Amino acid sequence: MLRKLRSFGGKTLQNILRPFDLEIGHISERAQRLDAHRRAEAVSLLQLRNADAELQAARLQLARQKPRSAAAQNYIDRQSLILLPRLFACLAPEERFVIIDGGAREMELDFRWRPFPRERLRFFGFEADAGEAARLTGLLKASGLDCRLYPAALGGTSGKAVFAHNKASGGSLLLPQNRTVTDRWKFENPHQVSFAREMFFPTHSEEITVTTFADWARETGTAEVDFIKLNVQGAELDILKAGGKALDTALGLLVEVAFVESYLGRPMFSDIDPFLRGAGFTFFDLLAHHYIGRGDAPIAMQQLTIVEPALSKQVSAGGQLIEGHALYLRDPIADSRLPLAPSRVLKLAALAEAFGQVEYAFELLSWLGTRDDVRATEWVSVLDRVLREAAMEYETYRP
Repeated sequence: MLRKLRSFGGKTLQNILRPFDLEIGHISERAQRLDAHRRAEAVSLLQLRNADAELQAARLQLARQKPRSAAAQNYIDRQSLILLPRLFACLAPEERFVIIDGGAREMELDFRWRPFPRERLRFFGFEADAGEAARLTGLLKASGLDCRLYPAALGGTSGKAVFAHNKASGGSLLLPQNRTVTDRWKFENPHQVSFAREMFFPTHSEEITVTTFADWARETGTAEVDFIKLNVQGAELDILKAGGKALDTALGLLVEVAFVESYLGRPMFSDIDPFLRGAGFTFFDLLAHHYIGRGDAPIAMQQLTIVEPALSKQVSAGGQLIEGHALYLRDPIADSRLPLAPSRVLKLAALAEAFGQVEYAFELLSWLGTRDDVRATEWVSVLDRVLREAAMEYETYRP
């Protein structure tokens, strides 16, 4: 009797559960179909992305195969820019770009100033190495550039200081070199390897003249500067803190910043960045990345064929990033406390284009046309024409 009841109960339970089993089966089947559909969709999406990547690569390859126009090649070689000549046409003939170069060694090699007409530039260079200062003076004067080189260093105070010459060109400094760090380095490029302990160390010292920005500006009667470049092996922050009005008037800076204490007591990027932000500058880019290899490593990474430096940047593809050149510009769009005259905004846009911040240059000019002191003047039509013509010319270089 119990067996019959159990059998009857079991059949009854099975009958009750059968519709649920069927529904669960249908749900499971639909889930499997949905999962298969999603997998197929993911594969299709991946195939589309691969096809798009191949198409983009083909377009770039085709663009590289097309012969470049003379204008395009001049732009690539930084012999000319697109906004720059149009902006000069808007500026008064007497306007000059006043450039301060602190640590002026080999300043003639800086390609960023090539597109600027020489008669529009005025350079003041500071180079503690008197021999290099004399070489630059003769070279740049002969080229017709309006410049003055001072055989002195910029610093945090004016007076005299001990300057340590280094075996490596450009390695001389006012701070003690941290050889416990630098002797481990290996300098690499695609063609050469040099061990720091063999060629990067102090050789002798001498007393040199040091001046601050503020004292120099007062003595020379320089009321306004446009751009400041500092590459002085660790003295950058002291110089900036003693900048006075010379720093206050600058539209932009290119400052060497460090991520490793290669000189004892040198400030890091984390020290310089907040100071410059507090002075009203905005960080835009890190250029001329300086990577180092390791002297005890058996390979030189930068000499491998897989390494390719980025276009127009002095970059190394392997190693530890120890230094770079930080680009800072004014941003009057974000900071209403910067009452820049229209001519100063044009200069800022020119500097932005010269240092690769092309879209920011266009943004500045568009913004300038909306300012209350500009939009009711003839400047609006001039700016509109400049923007339209320059944008069309830039578009001709699209792949």
